[in-house]
Amino acid sequence: MSKRDFLSLADFKPDEIYHLLAKAMDFKRQRRQNKPHRLLRGKTVALIFSKPSTRTRVSFETAIADLGADSIFLNANDLQLGRGETIEDTGKVLSRYVDALVVRTHDHSELEALAAVSSIPIINALTNKYHPCQALADLMTILEKKDRLSGIKLAYLGDGNNVCNSLMLAAAKVGIKLSVASPKGYEPQASVIEEAKALKTGLNGIKITRKITSAVKGADVIY
Repeated sequence: MSKRDFLSLADFKPDEIYHLLAKAMDFKRQRRQNKPHRLLRGKTVALIFSKPSTRTRVSFETAIADLGADSIFLNANDLQLGRGETIEDTGKVLSRYVDALVVRTHDHSELEALAAVSSIPIINALTNKYHPCQALADLMTILEKKDRLSGIKLAYLGDGNNVCNSLMLAAAKVGIKLSVASPKGYEPQASVIEEAKALKTGLNGIKITRKITSAVKGADVIY
């Protein structure tokens, strides 16, 4: 069986996204009921964080423990990157020690390079371009509160950052109507807007504006 990376929501079909959400909600129920779900017993997951994190790191380490696996946390100072060892070397070496890598780094191209040479799954815990795990968590919250995703109108207010980029892709995949209100100079990347529009399915649409009142009009959810 070939490995599967989680770098961007663009790489996943709508039914796969719904499957991930269903599994996450099931695990959440089991955790609240103190039911063991140690599906990764005997596995080891390494977390490589070049950027500081509170919620993302704690979320991953808790989830890894809940699933029965061991975790190893590595920050930039723990690795030989930049001191004579390339990303490619790091990916190949770590692939021989651990079963998966969770990576939080600055440049998305570094993550893609790591995934290209690693023989184990790579999970994007944030790059300068995407934050797909955050977008999945947001979809899960909407699904829990609204019982549906398709046809929901979501208003996003703020700068067009990595979270916004991933939300645009997520919205396009599951049929959410997304309105983004960002100040001048802080709009989402044009390339990601076009990528999201190319992925559109069914009822969805993406609107970019500078007016908050326009973005929130008729919204079911405000971010």
